[in-house]
Amino acid sequence: MNGYIVIISIVVAMGGFVYGVDSGIIATTLGHKTFAVYMFGPTATNAPLQGAIVSLYNAGQAVGTFGSGYSADRFSRRWTICVAGILATIGSALQTGAQEVGMMIAGRFVAGVACGIILSVVPVYIAEVSPPKDRGFIVGLQGLMISIGFMIANWIGYAGGFAQGDAQWRIPLAMQIPGAFLLAIGCFFIPYSPRWLIEKERYEQAQQVILRLHGDQGEDFIAQEFIQIKDQIALEKEGRSTNFLVALQKLFSRQYIRRTSTACFILSMGQLSGSTVIQNYQSIFYSTVGYTGRTSLLISGIYGFMGLFGQIAYMLFVADKWPRTRTLWTGSAFLCIMISILMALSSQYPAGTTNQSGPRAAIAFIFIYSFGYALFFNAMVWVVPVELFPFFLRSIGLGLAVFSKAVTAIVLAQITPIALQNVGWRFYALFIATNFAAAFFYFFWLPETKGKSLEDIAALFGDVLATEPLGEIQHGDEKDPNALNSTAKHVESAA
Repeated sequence: MNGYIVIISIVVAMGGFVYGVDSGIIATTLGHKTFAVYMFGPTATNAPLQGAIVSLYNAGQAVGTFGSGYSADRFSRRWTICVAGILATIGSALQTGAQEVGMMIAGRFVAGVACGIILSVVPVYIAEVSPPKDRGFIVGLQGLMISIGFMIANWIGYAGGFAQGDAQWRIPLAMQIPGAFLLAIGCFFIPYSPRWLIEKERYEQAQQVILRLHGDQGEDFIAQEFIQIKDQIALEKEGRSTNFLVALQKLFSRQYIRRTSTACFILSMGQLSGSTVIQNYQSIFYSTVGYTGRTSLLISGIYGFMGLFGQIAYMLFVADKWPRTRTLWTGSAFLCIMISILMALSSQYPAGTTNQSGPRAAIAFIFIYSFGYALFFNAMVWVVPVELFPFFLRSIGLGLAVFSKAVTAIVLAQITPIALQNVGWRFYALFIATNFAAAFFYFFWLPETKGKSLEDIAALFGDVLATEPLGEIQHGDEKDPNALNSTAKHVESAA
């Protein structure tokens, strides 16, 4: 694997780290009583405001997706990610200095806008610089960074419990700033996406970037890849408007609606798997089985490690080894079983129970659930959606999918505190049903995309390809040897 691709992918995947820290830090922040008293008054409880702090972050994500597709196509993936890093820094600063709950919500909203852009554009950039055979692994770097960010956020939150007064939650919130700042700075040292350069007809720059990215694949591969990308983008341009709104309408046309709905379904089901609810409201779940205060924060810190371990297992044993479809339907079935067990344990061992074996078992299965989610979904829910769209719809399409994810998260953030107060452990039944439905969909209707180039995948949905699939072109059997040879020489000279 080309080390240069890995390095620039890690730089861009800092966006995943930013998202992991931003989304993870709120779980421990809500667990600090000093924060609850400062924001909600002496009672330290206010379910609607607590839900608003979480849901406005998700609302920000939804807003961030609106302009991300246009910006990524107009100004490049690179500089769009840079702007997201700047916005994340501003949002984190607002949270750190929050003087009342409105300022806190505003900070979460701005950070959410930044993360909406990050989640829409970072997977696109990484996928467009990755070779087909390693795309699952390299795009999975974003999932790895999300896990690392979430794990670090949990331990920062736990460490905050040893501080005094408002420092318990202000210092942890300030720890969101370094990652966002590094992301913005790192964008000055990465190349443009070669597909974006080709779309802008900046061919010499594109050839130089392709040579740098895939020089280890051989001269023929580089020439073939350049020709396939160039011809496919040219074919997609024929007879279509470059207007953003027209492109948005295309997502719902008969030709692309299956891809659009599949991408939205995968990311929405990532939320309806129950992962975000368990992540954001851990302290409430732990209190239902009798663990509160600093003990709850310590359990949250250990919980963060499970996601990291699961993501590492994905990188080593699943990425580009298992078919995408098998990974997703197996994962959905696994989570369905885990949540069924959690539901049974929570019903039999409520808060205040004298038998500690039940609560301990419930926490153990929450940990196993976290490991399983990271293993099967943390990366794959980004790998598959970004593979589904042609170039001219890729940024807009993934942005719409992230928007659907954010809307789903908003609804869950608002109803979860109220549901936990009123129906308790029965709330798990929702996620049992959604995971079962997802497994059914993935098994019967999701096409397999592993190992195919982004251009080749379009053929799975009936699109016409401008050239033969890259993986099927053999050395010495090209359709236009002269064109390939001349392009190879041009790439060579561009170096």
